[in-house]
Amino acid sequence: MHTTTPFASITFYFAFCRNREVDVKYFAWKEPLCLSEGETTMTRLNAKLLWVLCCSAISMIAQTQLDLRSQSKAVDFQTAPFTKPLKTGSVLPVTCTLGELFFPTTAGPGNNIYACVSTNTWVVQTGGGAGSATIQNSGVTVGTRPILNLSNGAGVLLATSDTGQSISVQSGLDTSVALTKAAEQSGETLLCSSSSGSGTTYTCSMLPILATYSSGMVLHWIPDVDGLGGPTTLNVDSLGAIPVKLADGVTDPAPGDLVANQMVGVTYNDSIFLLISRLFPAGILGEAQPTCSAAVRGRLWFVAGSSGNKDSLSVCAKDNLNAYAWRIVY
Repeated sequence: MHTTTPFASITFYFAFCRNREVDVKYFAWKEPLCLSEGETTMTRLNAKLLWVLCCSAISMIAQTQLDLRSQSKAVDFQTAPFTKPLKTGSVLPVTCTLGELFFPTTAGPGNNIYACVSTNTWVVQTGGGAGSATIQNSGVTVGTRPILNLSNGAGVLLATSDTGQSISVQSGLDTSVALTKAAEQSGETLLCSSSSGSGTTYTCSMLPILATYSSGMVLHWIPDVDGLGGPTTLNVDSLGAIPVKLADGVTDPAPGDLVANQMVGVTYNDSIFLLISRLFPAGILGEAQPTCSAAVRGRLWFVAGSSGNKDSLSVCAKDNLNAYAWRIVY
């Protein structure tokens, strides 16, 4: 008489694991097995149940992880305790590929989701809809738009850059337009130096180039040669030749009024350049004294005396016979 213990039955059924198929739902073999001698139906059923559990455990140990991209369908994470679909870090990765997302933990609210829009290029995702940014000027709201456009103004330069986590805007001064303290100290702002070689038709150039003549503008003009007297013009940066007159706006410069390499102030008065009167008489700088004539009538001329000789001061004037001469005042 042959008896089989439950453990023997488990061993027996385990031996059939490779060669038999189990119907888990009904705990029945698809191929019928005969009872061993002394084996009860209950013993066999218990063995079947234990065998199914053992096979299930072995199967679970051997199974691989799921690939949600290709092996999932209608995944719903609503009942999950938490979800973290984005990579995080305090600094954006140096490299990225198109389509990646990243959550920088150091970014401010509304600016902490970045997308890789091209190789190694991160761009913050702010939604792109209306209302993403409210722009104010000195506390007064200008408007609410998703895009803020910056543009250079007269004398102002703006340099912008994307650091990956913020947009930096650096303002600068356009020294070709705006006056700086250094430029004023150098004297180049109003300086107009001649190189024409003519004592009657002068030209001069400024830096930066003068755009247009403006009423009231002042120039620090340095003639390159002595003035010959009589009708004289000045053409600045090829804007056109303008007559040069004395302060009365009528009288032409006389010989000695324009001296080579000596600065003279001129101001533009709609259609003419007016010479700004000097605070000292001619001759004090060693200029050659011109012949007294109607062109220089009323001018003072100073001559410094040598050691042991007095200085002299003369005025160009005519007598009752209409003869012009330098009359000694001192």
